Amino acid sequence: MKKILLVLLVVFTASSVFAAGIGIKGGYSKMYDDYADSFDDTWNFGIVFDMGKFVFNNLQFRPGIDYLSLENEDSNYAFADVYGIHLDWYWFFMGKKQFSPFLGFGPALNYYSFDDNSTNNDDSDAGIEGFAGVDFDLSGPWKLMLELRYLWHDFADRDTTIVKLNAGLMYYF
Repeated sequence: MKKILLVLLVVFTASSVFAAGIGIKGGYSKMYDDYADSFDDTWNFGIVFDMGKFVFNNLQFRPGIDYLSLENEDSNYAFADVYGIHLDWYWFFMGKKQFSPFLGFGPALNYYSFDDNSTNNDDSDAGIEGFAGVDFDLSGPWKLMLELRYLWHDFADRDTTIVKLNAGLMYYF
């Protein structure tokens, strides 16, 4: 019940319930700490929704969903597919212009779908992310987004970290 109330609070404190824009993003994921010992670096991709202003003009709420695979090609071992649900806040500290740098943070729920079909023990972990990047205005309603993210996949286990370098394309309605 607490989770539902938190999601409702986040959604309804945004300036509108409907998305102002939608985008796709993807990039390279570099594994660190315990993940570097077990898994290869990989690619990630996802969808992001711009929900508009949040509390004040330079803060935007952009929830999203992304995917990456944890596997080790050397041992031919595929551990899990990871689907992340993100509640991200982007702070455009210089305002929204043609070149708009940002800092951000957000919690994430990471759902692990294990490739071992003999067990049905899929799992999820709460994580947190910090990121920085820049939005570039392109022609019309299009924006290019570049970002660098630092992720703790499991908040309780700080040795499961990933750094993502992403590029994305946003379309505004």
